[in-house]
Amino acid sequence: MSSTSNASRDGGDRAPSRAVLACLASMFAVLAIAGGCNQGTTIGANQAVGESKKEAERTVSGNDLRQKGGLCDVNRRVSNPDPASPEGVIWRMYQIAQKPDTEESLKEFVALFPASKNPREIKENYWARVRANVHKYVLEPGKPDYTICRTAHRDDGRMYYVVTKDARQSPPPITVGPVDGANKIVFLTPF
Repeated sequence: MSSTSNASRDGGDRAPSRAVLACLASMFAVLAIAGGCNQGTTIGANQAVGESKKEAERTVSGNDLRQKGGLCDVNRRVSNPDPASPEGVIWRMYQIAQKPDTEESLKEFVALFPASKNPREIKENYWARVRANVHKYVLEPGKPDYTICRTAHRDDGRMYYVVTKDARQSPPPITVGPVDGANKIVFLTPF
């Protein structure tokens, strides 16, 4: 008889556990579905200020996050800009990235960043990636011309989103701002 009472006690202990697990699994599924059904998001609101912040705080659908979904409000080609301008710094980066991989071209690339940035970190984190992905951003092979999708203001400079040829990718941000009297790349997403 004790084995029967143990069996019912064990069955009784397991039944609530199964019910709790089933309830938790249902709650997790509901949360996962709700998370996947995000109605919208804000674009760059934490990085913009002033009038740009108002524009950045607007809510858009996930499809609008893509460059071809309406957020390329600038959509302007950059060709032979003033080398000292922020757009000229990005243009120069694409120009250097298409050169042969030499110590000289690496030094030119490092010079586009603030002097406080570690050259070894630039080489390890940006150089190879920018060189491998430059074809996604330039309009023609061998030329550094590119298209600005949109811009945003930041405290440390101006953020540029460059149109990419990769349909699966949103335009990555590049921030160029004044450092020690010259425009430098202060933030870069190299892919």
